[in-house]
Amino acid sequence: MISRWNTVLGAATVAVALCAPAGAQQAGTYHGRKAWTLQNDQIQVIIIPGGGHIASLTLRSGPAANLNPLWLPPWPSIEPGGWAKAGGAYGDKPGAQLLSSILGHNICLDFFGAPSDAETAAGIPVHGEAPTLNWKATASSANMLSYTTTLPNAQMKVTRTLTLTPASSAVWISETVENLSNLDRPFGWNQHVTLGPPFLKEGESLYDMNGGWSMVDAKEFSKGQRLKQGGEFTWPDAPTSDGGTVSLRDWPKGNKSSDFTASLIDPASDWGWFTAINTHKNLLIGYIWPRKDWPWAANWEENKFRDGKPWNSQGVTRGIEFGTTPFAYSRKESVMMGKLHDTPVYRWISAREKQTISYAAFLAPIPAGTTGVKSVELTGDSVKITLTGVDQTLTLPLKH
Repeated sequence: MISRWNTVLGAATVAVALCAPAGAQQAGTYHGRKAWTLQNDQIQVIIIPGGGHIASLTLRSGPAANLNPLWLPPWPSIEPGGWAKAGGAYGDKPGAQLLSSILGHNICLDFFGAPSDAETAAGIPVHGEAPTLNWKATASSANMLSYTTTLPNAQMKVTRTLTLTPASSAVWISETVENLSNLDRPFGWNQHVTLGPPFLKEGESLYDMNGGWSMVDAKEFSKGQRLKQGGEFTWPDAPTSDGGTVSLRDWPKGNKSSDFTASLIDPASDWGWFTAINTHKNLLIGYIWPRKDWPWAANWEENKFRDGKPWNSQGVTRGIEFGTTPFAYSRKESVMMGKLHDTPVYRWISAREKQTISYAAFLAPIPAGTTGVKSVELTGDSVKITLTGVDQTLTLPLKH
C-alpha cells in the first residue's frame, strides 16, 4: 500500500543483464528494468533486483498464458535512486523513492507505512528501505534463486529465496531477516502484493480471503473514500460513508475512489490466505502464509482518484498487504498502538537474531463458472484450492 503520497517517472531504459550465479536464468530487462527470470514448464517468475520486487507471475501455457496479474504502474519505472535526478517528476519524499521503482509484489521492511517527519527528512522512504535498495543474487539453480540486500539505516539484512516445484505453478518463498545491531528492536514486515489491469477489471475480478474482524482506516485515507472512516465490519461486507454496505470481494467498482481497510486473519486458522480471480480470463492468483507470524491482511484500493504525479487519475490497483501490521502508520504510531483487536501490530527481533518466515504464491487456470474460492489449504506437499460456483478442488504440488 502506498497510502497518502502522490508522487511521473522519468523514462530510463536499462539494457544490462545482471551477473548472477551459474544456473540463474536471465530476462535481461523487464519494461526497461534489470531483471532475473526463474521458470519451469508451468510458470515464469520475473524478479527485479532494483527493489527486490517480484514483478511478474505468468502461466506458460493455456488460455491465460502470459497474463500477469501483478501491477505494472501506468508510468515508466526506473532503478532505485533515479528519482532524485528526475527534477521532481516523482513528487516529494518519502513516496517518490518507492513509486519510482515499484513493480508487482514488494517487501515492506523494516516497517509498513509512513516514516515520521524526522525520518522523512533523513531520507527514509515509505515502507522502509528494503523495497528501494538494490539486491544481489547469492545462489541459484534451475528451480531456485536466492538474493539479498542490507538496510544501512535499519541495520538489518534480508534474504529472499524463491523455489519452484517441477510441473507446478506454485512458488515457495522463504525470507530471512537478520538484525545486525546489538539492540533488541521492534519492526514491521509486510508483503505488498499489488494487482492491476488487465487482470483487475470491473465485473471480472473477485477477491477472497480467510479474514474475519475488519476495520476501515480510522484516519482519513483520502478525499475519495467510499467507506465509513473507522467503521468495523466482518470481511468482506464493509460499511460505506453513505450508510450502506459494499462487498470488498468485487472491485474495482464505480468511478473514482481510494480506500484502505485491514482484516484480522481467522485466529482458528494456521494459515492465512487470499485469492483473486478473473472470471473472463479464467485465471486465479493466490498467496498462503503462516498466520501466527503475519496475522494481518491490509486491503488498499486505488481507482483513478489520485490526480498528482505520477498517478494522473490513471491508477487502478489493489494491494493485499499481509504481515505484521494492519495500517500504514509510522513505526512510532504502531508501537504506541501496541495491539488492535487484541492482536500485536508489530514484532520484535533480538540483538543479532535471525528470523525466517516462509509462504507460497500460486497461479492456476480456473474453469468457466468459477465464482470464487472457499478455502486454501497447505497439506503435505501441495496447495489445495476449493472453488465456489463449480464443484472442483485444484491441487498444486509444492515442495516446502
